Amino acid sequence: MSGAVDPEVLHRVAAARLWAAHRFPYLASALFASPVEIAPGIGGVAADVAWRVYVDPDAVRAWPIETTGSMLVHHVGHLLRDHATRAAETDVRDDVEGWLRATDAEINDDLAAGLALPSSQLRPGDLDLVDGRLAEEYFEELRDGRHTRRPEPCVDCGSAAHGEQRPWERGGGPSGDGAGSSGSDGDGSGVDGPSADLLRRQVAADVLAHGRRAGDVPAGLERWATALLRPTVDWRRALRAEIRRGVGDAAGRVDYSYRRPSRRAAALPQVVLPSLRRPVPEVAVVCDTSGSVGGPMLDRVLAEVDGVLGAVGVRGVRVLSVDAAVHDVRRVARAGAVRLRGGGGTDMGVGITAAVELRPRPAVVVVLTDGETPWPDAAPVGARVVVGLIGDGAPDPPSWARTVRIPLDGRGAGGV
Repeated sequence: MSGAVDPEVLHRVAAARLWAAHRFPYLASALFASPVEIAPGIGGVAADVAWRVYVDPDAVRAWPIETTGSMLVHHVGHLLRDHATRAAETDVRDDVEGWLRATDAEINDDLAAGLALPSSQLRPGDLDLVDGRLAEEYFEELRDGRHTRRPEPCVDCGSAAHGEQRPWERGGGPSGDGAGSSGSDGDGSGVDGPSADLLRRQVAADVLAHGRRAGDVPAGLERWATALLRPTVDWRRALRAEIRRGVGDAAGRVDYSYRRPSRRAAALPQVVLPSLRRPVPEVAVVCDTSGSVGGPMLDRVLAEVDGVLGAVGVRGVRVLSVDAAVHDVRRVARAGAVRLRGGGGTDMGVGITAAVELRPRPAVVVVLTDGETPWPDAAPVGARVVVGLIGDGAPDPPSWARTVRIPLDGRGAGGV
C-alpha cells in the first residue's frame, strides 16, 4: 500500500488478509489477487467488479482483525459467485437493496461457522429464509414480501454485488481513474474479465482439492465449485437439440426430381420439367452392445431417441446392434422396441460404416456407446454423427462427431 494512510490501518488489513487465508486456505488465491484500496467514509468493506476491495480506515481500526478478515472473505464470495453478472441477468435495478440482502444471505450461510461477521451482515435466518438457497431464490421471496426485511438500511457491498458503480470506486473498469480512494496495496489495476474467470476456476479447483483432503469445506461452496468445474448438462435436452439439428438440415435440402411431373409442365409441353422434392430424413441408431454397456441404460436412452424422432416427424428408424461386428440391422416403428444383440468386444467404427452404407443413406447416425472403442479417422461423407457417451468417465470421441454426455444413472439437470 502507498499514500498518506495510517500505518496501523495498513498493518491491520495485512493481518486480516493473512488471517483469512489461514482460516480459508482454498480462498487464498482470490484474497491475494484483490488489491485493497483505502476508502474513508464507506462504513466498512466493499468491492468492485474489477476485484478491488475498498476498506474504511475507521472501521478497520474499530473491528477486531478477525472481523476485517471475515469481511474480506465475504466480498471475495461476491466476486467468486459473479453476483454482478447474475444481478444483470435477474434485472434487480428496481430493488438493489433486496438483491444485496439475498446475496449476503447466500454467502454468509455457507461461511457462518468460520467467520466473525459484524452484526449488520445478514444470514438467511435473519430474514426468515431457509439455508442453502441461491441468491435468486432469496431475492424472489423477499421481493414477493413473503419474508422479513430488517428495518435498518442494508450495507452496500459495492458493484461486485450488484454491478452498479459507486462513488468510491475507480471509474469504469480495471484501469479507470481513482474515485475516492487514498491508498492502495498495488497499482489498483484490478482483475480483468478473462483473468477473473481463470481465478474463479483456480479457486474452485482449490476448494475441491481441500475438500478431498480435509473434508471441512462448506457445502454451499463445494456445490459452487463443482458446478463451475463439472457442470451438469441436461443430456436429454442436448441430445434432442443435436438430433433435431441433423434432421432439420436434411429436411431442409431441396433437390430436383423427375419422378413426378412439374406443375409448370403445361406451359412447356415439349419439355420435361423436373419437380422440386424435399427428402424425408433417414436416421440410423448404432447401439453399442458390447459387454461393458448395460442393457437398462441403453433401453432408457433408446426410448429418449424414439421420443425425439417422433417429435420431429421421423416415422421408423433403423437400429444396428454392434459390438466388434454388426449383429443385427432392422427397421422398427419405435427405436425403444428393438431387441439388442451382442456382448463381445467393441468397434463403433464398424457400426458407423455399416450405417452410412445403408440405402437410403441416413442423414443422421446416432451412436450410443460408453466410448471404449476405436473410431474412424474421418467423418463419414453425407451423414451427421451424434455420439451419446454413456458414463461419467467416457473418453471423448473424435472432434468431427457431435457429443452428448449421458450420466450412468440417466440423470442430468432437469432429468427425471
